[in-house]
Amino acid sequence: MKKLPLDTETSSRIINELMHGKPLTSICKSKDMPSLSKVYNWIQTEKSFADKIITARRIGAQTYLDKMVEELENCSHKDAYIVNLKLQHYRWLASKLLSIYGDKQEIKQDTNISITWNVPDQDKTFENESSIHNVTNSSINELAKANPDKSYKELEKIRADSSVAETH
Repeated sequence: MKKLPLDTETSSRIINELMHGKPLTSICKSKDMPSLSKVYNWIQTEKSFADKIITARRIGAQTYLDKMVEELENCSHKDAYIVNLKLQHYRWLASKLLSIYGDKQEIKQDTNISITWNVPDQDKTFENESSIHNVTNSSINELAKANPDKSYKELEKIRADSSVAETH
């Protein structure tokens, strides 16, 4: 099977017609243009050509929308239904090819969390905090020995009540 190389003239004609809103299937039906399968092969093998096709299709979608504005302005009440159907199709196509017309909403979120605290007394150290914690745990242990049938929550309540009574 003979391979037909992609030349700049053919590439430019395809890109130009796509930008003017002509579908690729219609372009390839012309006798002086390559077949649709040949163009698809070029899209697969030639990255620069594939990028140009994507850009041309986006511009062509904008061309479709421009044509629809003209059709809407010149539409009679008899043609309104057909024009509405066309408009819906072109809007859908534009929403897929042009991000400014898309339905997709993008939310950017900053997930950085910063935790800071101020220590009023510089004398406090982790050693002091651990000794306070140990005193608290030892008081719970003493209460647990004295009340073996109580749960941890009940012991915490007893300790809290006793510390309130001591401060009064």
